[in-house]
Amino acid sequence: MKSSYWRSIILSVISLGLITAFFDYLYLNADKYLDLLQVSTSGVIVLFALSLAFPLISGISNAYLFRAMGAGISYWEGFLLAAASTLANQLPVSGGIISKGFYLKRRHDISYARFFSATIALFFCFFSVNGLIGVIILLYWAVSENAPVYPFLLIGFSLMAACLLIFWLPLERIKIPEKVRKWFHQAVEGWMLISGNYVLLLRLIGLQTVLMLLLAIRYWLAFHMLSQNITLDQAVLISTASILTQLVSIAPGGLGVRETIVGAVASALGFDVGTSVVAVGLDRLISTLGIFLTGGISTIVLSKQISDPSEQMDEQAT
Repeated sequence: MKSSYWRSIILSVISLGLITAFFDYLYLNADKYLDLLQVSTSGVIVLFALSLAFPLISGISNAYLFRAMGAGISYWEGFLLAAASTLANQLPVSGGIISKGFYLKRRHDISYARFFSATIALFFCFFSVNGLIGVIILLYWAVSENAPVYPFLLIGFSLMAACLLIFWLPLERIKIPEKVRKWFHQAVEGWMLISGNYVLLLRLIGLQTVLMLLLAIRYWLAFHMLSQNITLDQAVLISTASILTQLVSIAPGGLGVRETIVGAVASALGFDVGTSVVAVGLDRLISTLGIFLTGGISTIVLSKQISDPSEQMDEQAT
């Protein structure tokens, strides 16, 4: 309990430091970015609309996955769960996955072990798919456009693509920390739950790819709002790397982590780091409005469903 208390204090201090540093940077470079800024009402509306599409698509993914696990979950409930968990992810800790697991246990009697195992397995799967897409883009540039090979990016995306191999590694023979070994074992157990259903797996990968492409479009719009001539395939490459944000949660919504990742990839592609960070910040600012709007309403609705057993019995009866 004491260690958890101090951990939350440390994370809060780090979060405050990151937020302060970001706004201090904006203040010191305000003139530069105001000259570059080309924000239009239509662009803001499109960015906001794209952010609203995320819980809708994630809701479909939730419905597919949890129905396969035996829960009678509707697409509407899947949407509410996606929006509420995204709002919870704005906390320094992984509030989204914890709140989702709690809700599914209380509402649909899905055990925490099954839920967390399947979630970890899907993360590794999506992580590998994003890495593979990144490798394909880099090789396409090198072959068809005679673009320079980016060793740092190629190695990074190759390692991401190789993560799927953990499901076939003899973990008992490999010396790794016990906590990491337990995490890998959970992933393998989750993989056993979902890998046999190829239709489900393809649907989930397809929906995750759609989300990655929508995020790429958001980045493309945000960069162009700062007068950066980014191409769509460059935006896709940056988007595929953004999944790394889910590995580290030291600030609300991965604040600072996503900006660092995008800034590093964009810098390797020749873009200014500061401008790239501000572009992500612009996208975050607009999308956060949608997160709090849909997430707030969804949290209220789901809380009412959990606390009202008669509603649950009526739903099961139908």
